[in-house]
Amino acid sequence: MERITIRAFRAIDEPKLCETYLAEHERVLSDIGVLSAFPADASWTRDPSTIVVVAFHKELGMVAGVRLQTTGTDHVLPIEHYLYPLDRKIRGSLALLQPHGNAEMCGLWNAHRFAGRGVPFLLISAATAISNQLPLNSLVCLAAEYMVPKCVEIGFRIMEDIGEKGAFQFPVPSIRSYPMVLSDIRVLSAVKSDLRQRMLSLRICPDQCRKELPKHTALDVRYDLLLDPLREEFKQIARERKRYAA
Repeated sequence: MERITIRAFRAIDEPKLCETYLAEHERVLSDIGVLSAFPADASWTRDPSTIVVVAFHKELGMVAGVRLQTTGTDHVLPIEHYLYPLDRKIRGSLALLQPHGNAEMCGLWNAHRFAGRGVPFLLISAATAISNQLPLNSLVCLAAEYMVPKCVEIGFRIMEDIGEKGAFQFPVPSIRSYPMVLSDIRVLSAVKSDLRQRMLSLRICPDQCRKELPKHTALDVRYDLLLDPLREEFKQIARERKRYAA
């Protein structure tokens, strides 16, 4: 059984890993012929609020990644940057979410050398699960058509009030993408029971190992999802649980 580690970290804490993420993401975009639609932007690597979630393989290195990015004082979310020229209503839809705490799950990629194993679904599930560590109440994403069913599984819904009932020909005319929103990241009420329990398990215990079967190939996954500012709090919780169990 193949083993991977899925790890979360603040972008500013790991500049070398961010460089690897950028290079691998660019390679995937180039391979599928859409690199020109995504001008190079490394500004998020200097943003203290950006969280990166990546998958590592012992022999193959970093094989997949995604990030959680919030609106800043000097920048907008990527979804607004890309869709505003196509439908200006995106700005108003995002503005309604912003006061309550909103972020975008973006920059999803999976290296071709480790494709076909369902790692992107594990990443977006993990990123959604750990959103409770941040001051957020909602998440948005811009999903390619093939990823829409997977996003629906973890509670996202298409924002049908913009585009053609949510559909955009983006990043190129031959590809359809959909803006999506998850408006109850605390409860995850739209997630099926078994998956919801697995996601909540990652919230209760962000550091754990378990077998996953996102596709036909089982993976042995180590999760390392606890962000550094919260490590001491979780250690205290663990000590209290151990004391009461005794």
